[in-house]
Amino acid sequence: MRRIVLLPVLVLAAVVLAIWLRTDRVSKWTTQEIANPAAPGSQAPNLSTAPDGSFILTWIEPSGPEMAMRFAFWRNGNWANPSTVIRSSDLQPDSAAPPAVVKLNNGTLVAVWSQEVKNPGKDEGNFLFASVSTDGAENWSVPVRIHSDTGISEHSYESIAPTAADQATIIWLDSRDWEANHTYRLMSVTVNSQGVLGTEKTVDSDTCTCCPTTFASTPRLSLAAYRGHNPQQIRDMKIVRLNNGNWSAPVTVHNDQWKINACPVNGPALAINGSRAAVLWFTGANDTPEVKIAMSDDLGANFDPAITLDSPNDGSRPIGHVAVSLLVDGSALAVWLRHLDSGNEIVGERVSSKGHVSHRFKISEGTDSDLGYPRLQLSGNTALVSWSDKTTREIKTAIVHTGNTE
Repeated sequence: MRRIVLLPVLVLAAVVLAIWLRTDRVSKWTTQEIANPAAPGSQAPNLSTAPDGSFILTWIEPSGPEMAMRFAFWRNGNWANPSTVIRSSDLQPDSAAPPAVVKLNNGTLVAVWSQEVKNPGKDEGNFLFASVSTDGAENWSVPVRIHSDTGISEHSYESIAPTAADQATIIWLDSRDWEANHTYRLMSVTVNSQGVLGTEKTVDSDTCTCCPTTFASTPRLSLAAYRGHNPQQIRDMKIVRLNNGNWSAPVTVHNDQWKINACPVNGPALAINGSRAAVLWFTGANDTPEVKIAMSDDLGANFDPAITLDSPNDGSRPIGHVAVSLLVDGSALAVWLRHLDSGNEIVGERVSSKGHVSHRFKISEGTDSDLGYPRLQLSGNTALVSWSDKTTREIKTAIVHTGNTE
């Protein structure tokens, strides 16, 4: 009789122990805010990961009467001395469309940024420029405008990723068709280690006009995600694949059917690891703000059903401004902004490779307009998050120690 009585108890104990162990492993994710070398008054942070696993933080900071585009490496828990790419009074410190620096496998640094172009008496615009350094940022090539269009209109929301040992690909939104068709394009171009541009290409001829883009690459192929658009004002997430220099036709990640006759300035986030891909986004379909994620096992050829990570609840609601990374175990670290009665907060959440959602944690908090657009990069089991704090007028950074969570 005792053995019969003890069996359910032992089973229950084993279940409780398994739950405790899983919770304990997940709860080891910790967030630690760290100092960074960006000067007071800096804006528009961005992040990338170098081939050796170090992080690159890019930002724009005041420099006398001008602004300076600067960056610094974070290696082994320490920041290297920051370097300057360019100084100009025309630099645009836009947190939704920040500048970027990436490092290629051959050691070349590639920078891309936006500069304002004035047109007296008319609308202003901006051009995108790129430059390269082959000597560790001691010298930079003469900046080159990356787009053929010279009209004073918008060329913005750029994303960049290495796509070969000696080459990076840049995508951006381009308004050259606005006067004729009231549409924006998604476009791309390559830039090599000599600072020479490749052939400019149109990836999608109709996109949302002011939502950030995202771009990621693997040795096999590259993916870009962005907010699409059609004549019915539907603005759902699209993805395109770059293989051997050729772009695929756009594919909808998920049919939210968000119809809005305006631009929400709220683009997707994309991450790739091996054959895994994840797209994270905000939608306001059916007047319900939500943050969703969709995962793929075949580099974006097919996606699992979307999972809702956040929706209105007890006075809180998601704002979006999303970022995502994929861990080696296939799980995703999703980051986004939420609104509370007391203000806003940046939160993170783990989504396992099987689609299980757990362990939401707070990264930072602030007032309604403080936190901007968080950026996220992953190296091993450590993630770096950056954002702008408008109240203190500084760029903040935090480390998320994820550990092994699967």
